[in-house]
Amino acid sequence: IACITPAHTLTPLNMAPSSTSVLLTACLLQAATAFAPAAPRTIAAPRSWTAGRTVALAKRKGDLFQEMSDLDEGVESSAVVSSEKEKAILAPEETFFEGPPSWTEVVIPAISILTVIGIVPFVATLSRQAWVKYKITSRRISVTSGFNGQDLTEITFDEIYSMKFVYRAFGEVGDMVIELRDGAKLEIRSLGGAKSFDEIYGYIFERTDSECKEYSDTTRTMKELKGN
Repeated sequence: IACITPAHTLTPLNMAPSSTSVLLTACLLQAATAFAPAAPRTIAAPRSWTAGRTVALAKRKGDLFQEMSDLDEGVESSAVVSSEKEKAILAPEETFFEGPPSWTEVVIPAISILTVIGIVPFVATLSRQAWVKYKITSRRISVTSGFNGQDLTEITFDEIYSMKFVYRAFGEVGDMVIELRDGAKLEIRSLGGAKSFDEIYGYIFERTDSECKEYSDTTRTMKELKGN
């Protein structure tokens, strides 16, 4: 006789062990999947950003080095200019010309002394010969004048704005007017003697700047040299 178990004896409690095992297994698998170590991944973007930053930094460094190099060159060039100025200052001052106005300025007043009116210019010319002295060195131009030579005027070559002149005594002597940058003027009359006027003027001319050369007169000697 078959034994039939009543239906009410098949309760969920009887099925619980198998269902619990299934649920427990599923949870374990999900947990294992969630906490499993991730496979190593290659991120391209960060490497690209890092490379770009490296290039930018390298460029910045290059610019900085270039600026430093430019600064060094500027310092070197200023040092060269300062060195040249120091050499010019420390170099001994050389006298190129020194003496009174040319004696040729006495000729005409001496002839005119035959008249009463000519006595005054003759005396004035003799006074100039005794009291006026010109001195031209490698650094400056000095003019001593006045009663008993008590007045002294000195200028440097960089103060000269322009120079104008006229020849006298067949070109061996000249009257020169030097205009300074502040508007003042220095007149040098009957310049010449031991050296010709062209030599003295050329010496001064060569020591002025390009602007002064442009606005100044040129001597016959300069024109001849330029033509050759």
